[in-house]
Amino acid sequence: MEQKIELSKNVFAENFAVAKEAFVLNSSLEAAACAAAFIGNSTPTNVSAMKEAKKLLSKNTSLLSGVRSGNCRQVVTATIAQSPDPDYALAQIKKIHKGLDKKFFDSDYLVLAATMIYRSCRESEYDTYIKRCREIYKLVRRDHPFITGKEDITGCVIMALTNVDTEVIARNAEVCFEALDKHFIGRERIQHMALISACFAGDADDQALAIRKTFDMFKAEGIRFDTEAFGVVAATGLLVREEDRKTVIKRIRKLSDEMKTIRGMGPLGAGKRIRHILACAIVLDAYTGGTSQARSSVISAIISAIIAVEVAAMLAAVSAASASASAAS
Repeated sequence: MEQKIELSKNVFAENFAVAKEAFVLNSSLEAAACAAAFIGNSTPTNVSAMKEAKKLLSKNTSLLSGVRSGNCRQVVTATIAQSPDPDYALAQIKKIHKGLDKKFFDSDYLVLAATMIYRSCRESEYDTYIKRCREIYKLVRRDHPFITGKEDITGCVIMALTNVDTEVIARNAEVCFEALDKHFIGRERIQHMALISACFAGDADDQALAIRKTFDMFKAEGIRFDTEAFGVVAATGLLVREEDRKTVIKRIRKLSDEMKTIRGMGPLGAGKRIRHILACAIVLDAYTGGTSQARSSVISAIISAIIAVEVAAMLAAVSAASASASAAS
């Protein structure tokens, strides 16, 4: 596991630098989301592949399309840069996004959902998973109309990819929500955890207790997560065996500290909360062997959390600029 973690850390550092060079004017947050899409690869990509993918994206998508202009464009670029046939990959992501766009309002999360389906499914299955995602989202929103929003779409894709009956897995999510509600406050946090928990077999109360113990272990190591990243806490609690959790979480903390030396990942760059999320991805990938659907799901949840932080930062900047303009007038 240690060898895999060290390799993945080094590959991430190189991919992060490549993303910074390919998207020169963009932030460390955006580069982190891009590099996260490569976690699990044993070799880094190169700048020319990323730049060619970026050109392909600009040439073959509308300026108004979220695939090209949203906060998830770097993840799309990373995905098509990894493909042996980038033109085909982009065409498929656009096709899936168009299918999703008929069912949801467009957003960065919708673009991420399209890349998740592309990575996980055969072309003949796209319509099935688009339909399953929409059905699950409607059921989740029925149970929680005031807290279910566009940021939950990726959680619904993860649930859809399990192939569990849509009614059954939506009910599982509600049972998990009720169990988690006994241990946590913040309904949005609980929902993010419940959507991940629903994808794992087991008693909901036992799962909730495992997640709470995991949260407390993270807290003891000084690791805190934003609301949108609480799905990562749930995934860690359910992917890692009880006897291994303390060791794994200490390794996550150690790796996060090590990643401070990567240019752009320090306090003036992506920051410690993003490092914590990325460290979770790298360690969990090494711990699970990088082969399970659950591992793929947690990487997607982690990218979603980074994008959520990007969106929040962008909205905060817009709000601050508006307040400054109002004060000046």
